[in-house]
Amino acid sequence: MDAKSWIVLLYGAAAVLPLVGFARLLWRAQRALSRTEALVEARGSAAGTFEDFNESWGDIRLGPRRDRRDVTWDIIFVGLGLGIGAAASIWSLFV
Repeated sequence: MDAKSWIVLLYGAAAVLPLVGFARLLWRAQRALSRTEALVEARGSAAGTFEDFNESWGDIRLGPRRDRRDVTWDIIFVGLGLGIGAAASIWSLFV
């Protein structure tokens, strides 16, 4: 493969990786919303209960710990896309 083909490949990766990261983030948010909507539908009310409050505020460290790995991967995808795009842009100046 010549240099121009590699640059095109890098630009393609730079375009796709951030989309993958943001799509994963959107998919998890939609899944959480769907679960909440199903719970509201099953209860017949959007009002929270004491159990909901205790679950939400029982230990404030649980949510971030649970989501940290997934969010880290999303940030890695976006960061790699930006880094690869910058590298391809700089490399294209010299080819």
